[in-house]
Amino acid sequence: MSKRAGMTLLCSALLVVMSGCGDECKDPSDCTDDKGSPSEGKVWACESNKCVERDSTNPGPADGGTGDGGPADGGDGGPADGGPTDGGDGSDGGPSDAGMSVGKGGACTSSVECMAGLRCEDSTGGRTCQSLHVAVTSAGTAGTQATAVRHDETTTAPAALSESTETNRFPRWSADGSAVAFVEGAEGVGSSRLVSRTLPLTVGQSTALTTGTAAETEDFPQLEWWPSTRLVWTKKSGASTSGLWSVPGAGGTAVALTASGVFPSWAMNGTSLAYSTNAEGLRTLTPGQPAATVAGGTGGEQPYHNQANDWLLYAKANGSDAVIGPLYEIFTIPPTGGTGNLIAATASEPTSGGSVDSFIANQTWAPDGTWVAYVRTYFSNPSDASPSALCGAAGASQCPGRDANVIFLRKINPQTGAGDGAEVQLVSGGTLPSFSPDGRFVAYVRAKRLQIQQINPADGTPVGAAVQHSLGTDVQTNRGDDHRPRWQPR
Repeated sequence: MSKRAGMTLLCSALLVVMSGCGDECKDPSDCTDDKGSPSEGKVWACESNKCVERDSTNPGPADGGTGDGGPADGGDGGPADGGPTDGGDGSDGGPSDAGMSVGKGGACTSSVECMAGLRCEDSTGGRTCQSLHVAVTSAGTAGTQATAVRHDETTTAPAALSESTETNRFPRWSADGSAVAFVEGAEGVGSSRLVSRTLPLTVGQSTALTTGTAAETEDFPQLEWWPSTRLVWTKKSGASTSGLWSVPGAGGTAVALTASGVFPSWAMNGTSLAYSTNAEGLRTLTPGQPAATVAGGTGGEQPYHNQANDWLLYAKANGSDAVIGPLYEIFTIPPTGGTGNLIAATASEPTSGGSVDSFIANQTWAPDGTWVAYVRTYFSNPSDASPSALCGAAGASQCPGRDANVIFLRKINPQTGAGDGAEVQLVSGGTLPSFSPDGRFVAYVRAKRLQIQQINPADGTPVGAAVQHSLGTDVQTNRGDDHRPRWQPR
């Protein structure tokens, strides 16, 4: 829910006239929340509590005309004001800004013209820039289902993607963002199947891609589609989850790619992929060639390609806790192998009765390879031999009232793959971070709700308040990356 929407609901609930409830804005970010992006070459200004468009070269008072001059916005008109640094118009000099000049609803011919968080779509009267969708697996009174919502739309409940009354899950986008695939039916050979639908959703239109019987699998875990024309997943058989399979995005014959391996990740060419095995660690597979082990990737797990230079981000255990299990750190490595760069390590904070320790989970790339996001998971490690416990859980004696999960970002040097500067905390209590295709927004799940946070691409700091999607059903997180929010490609 946006800041202004939240204020509107508060005023309605109290049924009283409160100072500020009738105001259109308090700062420029309120205008963005309520009215969307300004016209091309314009920025929002808040003057006398009204939203006014100003030329971007002469925006008026730096603090939006509120005259408060307080430290919260510094009077500099920058990210601390709560509004976008430049709205994606290129004034911050960031590489992702090139061509991003058309605002929401503006005419376009290609998505590269659209501002951050938007894509060029067909609409009545032509093509316009519209907000990207985010798809998740939710659970509520209708059961578990794949749903999608535009990332900045908080007044409409997410749309159910499947037309089936059966359980459905794991929504994944096609490379051009025009279709979404997901799994329908309960787990079990013959019971589950892969289907896809095109956008905008049309009643009675769905394409069957393959079935659990044809793919010899009880489910389709670790499913991936973008940026390939094919879907890939890991075969599930009883207690075993291993071996990669694939099917064309238009449907057809499912084929086995490997006899073992997990966590497939498509390379930027959409035909090669990375995965991991217990014995070899990181591996790559190129069509027509034998699978290859990534030199230096021994012990690596859960590889992820970025879409700029194919560097791999992966996890590797550094010890284990009797209760918590493996304690992971994350690294980057060139796709051809080499020496891994440690990006986020395990840590220990001493306390009077032991320590608060942490490990890394749910890592992911920004598509352009300039940032990674991950969850640092904290747990209580008492010195009296009592068992460890995740912070926030019963028995977490060393960290009462502390969140177990905290999302961090870290900037990456695109030439060396090494971390560039310290990690930046994004939000406490969140999990499963996911970057938008332009790298300007991070979706995550907090308190079972989808939230979207814009970030400054220069330093990773939050820009404005997070958009909180409070409508709809509970977003699922219990299957890790399987339930990570998925952005519609541009």
